Amino acid sequence: MKGMAKKEAMTALGHSLRLRLVLVSVSVFLTALALFAWQLSHMFEQHVERRIFRELDNHLAQLLTLLKRDARGRIVLSRPLTDPRFVQPYSGLYWQVNDGKGVVARSRSLWDFALNVTPDMPGQGLVHEYTLKGPEDGSLYAVVRAVWLDLGDGERRYIVTLAQDHREITAAVREFRHDLVWGLLVLLMFLMLALALQLWLGLSPLDALRSQVAEIRAGRRHRLDDGTIAELSPLVEEINALLAAQERSMQRARTRAADLAHGLKTPLSILAAQARKLARMGVREVAEEVRRQVNTLRQQVEHELARTKIHGLRTGRPRRTPVRPQVEAIVQALSGLRAERPVQWRLEIDPDMEVPMERGDFLEMAGNLLENACKWANRHIRVHAGRNADGHPVLTVEDDGPGVPEEKYGEILKRGKRLDESVQGTGLGMAIVHDVIDSYGYELAFYRAPLGGLGVRVTFAPAAPGRDSSAAKATARERRRRVSSQAAAGSSAAS
Repeated sequence: MKGMAKKEAMTALGHSLRLRLVLVSVSVFLTALALFAWQLSHMFEQHVERRIFRELDNHLAQLLTLLKRDARGRIVLSRPLTDPRFVQPYSGLYWQVNDGKGVVARSRSLWDFALNVTPDMPGQGLVHEYTLKGPEDGSLYAVVRAVWLDLGDGERRYIVTLAQDHREITAAVREFRHDLVWGLLVLLMFLMLALALQLWLGLSPLDALRSQVAEIRAGRRHRLDDGTIAELSPLVEEINALLAAQERSMQRARTRAADLAHGLKTPLSILAAQARKLARMGVREVAEEVRRQVNTLRQQVEHELARTKIHGLRTGRPRRTPVRPQVEAIVQALSGLRAERPVQWRLEIDPDMEVPMERGDFLEMAGNLLENACKWANRHIRVHAGRNADGHPVLTVEDDGPGVPEEKYGEILKRGKRLDESVQGTGLGMAIVHDVIDSYGYELAFYRAPLGGLGVRVTFAPAAPGRDSSAAKATARERRRRVSSQAAAGSSAAS
């Protein structure tokens, strides 16, 4: 489980440019701020030590001018030093004078404690810095200097030490780090806000580009806008060139398919005539086989001719076609097909209802749907046009015929497939309907109509990227919806 979670996290990281930028930026921010904090803290500590060094050096210079011997021969100060901490026991500020034998004088603040200073500590140079052990197991920052003084008994070498408790340095550095952390947190917050603004401004052109691509897929535009972002201009130009090349390729393919289909119609007519001639000559088995093959080829030709007339979304945004006038024209044309058994048409269509489809494509689609319903209906056909919950146009055609079992819904769309061979037709109608709808990316669904026969629903809404708009998927969703509705109705009846 942990391995799968890690793999999913790595996959998400690899697929998200925004997440990559955030992780890289945050890593850089934290690393830079950590190094910056360490550097500032180190510099501040050095600054404090230099300041203390200067203070101790000043005290040392003052001390050297005040040293003298009293009447009893002891080394004392002619007057106290200016800082009162030198006379307060264990105050943290100390001085001590050593000769070659040991301590000869020290500040009252040391009380009975002596600093561990050896004759060789001054070494070369004027002043040296040391860390010494102080009273109460404290740590002292000390400056040590060797001087030659004549205090009345001749010139002699003395070692003078000034020291200050290191805890004062540590406390100052600690307080500085505390303030520094809060300051860096505020800085990090501003950097994160700047990062968010940068991501928004930097990636917004990509979001705009994605929206334009979605509009191209939905047919609302032909090409991408030439943006002002220099880095994206080559990509936009390449995509526009690809779209133009694809359109030219599709147009050439449609033209070749139409030419091929038209070129086959004449030879097929000749073959059909030869089949009839063979039948009259008595070669009926050969004539029947030729006739079947000719019919199969003619179905293929008619289907390809119908496909070449489909406009779809290949050349940009489709025009909006009013539904009611087209449906009424189709119904009027189909009314003569069932003169012996008239069909009652119930049209539930808003006069102002329009669908985003080319008029020729809509007539091709609606004509085949209504013709199929007219073939199978007993007496009633219902045509309804409205909008779904999302506001998208929906066209439904229902009949009261025998219907189609759910397990055979997928066979309806097969080219040349007729579920009942006793009914005249080529079996291409619903396949052409599917081709038209699929060219727009719309949805086609089959279901059991309330009238008892087959119900067909067309939803005029482009499918989302990666979404299957096939009739099989739509039919499965319809079946789940009806099962849920039946279950809810059963629950209501039981209650």
